[in-house]
Amino acid sequence: MRKKYFSFVVCIFIVSLLTMACSSKSNSSGDNTSLDSTSMELPLPNVPKKLVNPTDRAQYILLHFWDKMNFRDTIRSHDKDFMERNFVNFLSLFPHANFEDLSPAVKNLLQQSFKDQQSFDIIEDLAEKYLFDAGSPMREEDYYIVFLEETLKLPHLQKDKRLRPESQLKTVMKNRPGSKATNFTYFTREGKQSTLYNTKANMLMLVFYDPECSHCTDILKSLDESIIINEVIELGDLSVLAVYTEGKRDVWDSTKASMPKNWTVAIDEASIVDKGLYDLPAMPIIYLLDSDKNVLLKDPTEETLENYLLQGISL
Repeated sequence: MRKKYFSFVVCIFIVSLLTMACSSKSNSSGDNTSLDSTSMELPLPNVPKKLVNPTDRAQYILLHFWDKMNFRDTIRSHDKDFMERNFVNFLSLFPHANFEDLSPAVKNLLQQSFKDQQSFDIIEDLAEKYLFDAGSPMREEDYYIVFLEETLKLPHLQKDKRLRPESQLKTVMKNRPGSKATNFTYFTREGKQSTLYNTKANMLMLVFYDPECSHCTDILKSLDESIIINEVIELGDLSVLAVYTEGKRDVWDSTKASMPKNWTVAIDEASIVDKGLYDLPAMPIIYLLDSDKNVLLKDPTEETLENYLLQGISL
């Protein structure tokens, strides 16, 4: 389960996005601004005065963020520290723009970096590191899908360069919100056999966990102590199914009794992992399902999960 991440936005980005101030010369993408050879950050484009809405301003900055970057300048484009700092700044703007405006900005970056193979490889690696890797505090599947889809649209992308993004796109598209969660069989700590689809619940919090993971223990404890989650359980609107997926029966047997008493605690004998039914980059992974087992939330933060449940209580 992902922790809430705090944006890496620096003050200049916040000012540019949330104020209406523009340079007196700003009526284009910012040609009046040059890249200082000693600077570690690209200059922001000057935003046209007519764009006063923060979302519109964010869209404009995203689209023109890399205008001053010459990807054939290998001193800069091959400098991993320089590229990483600016890539993080670029990502930090994403939450301030409309989601549909991200694709053109990502397409522009990929097309520009594609002029130099090493530069393109660095951008691909950074996208994976920040948006896909399980340990990244900025991990965001929706954003990574944009990068993968735009990468696969590049007209001259070689066949061998397509294999990894194709595989990753297939992985992240599993059990997306709005789709029906994949069915599987499990055995409860009481010795009963059932399936996900036969699990009756108005809403189901499906938790994949590993008792040998200390990080899991901390998060499971936090979920167990959540006032909001327990209130919705007591109202009968939420059930919890916690499933151990690694198939080590002795490990599960020795820890199952310590799990929350108002949860259904179960073991899957490794079919979920062996068949690749779910993407499980790091434990625990949480899904919130409706009564028909359609995915409402996939790998939400605890805060996102609680806010969603609160909205249901208030209706």
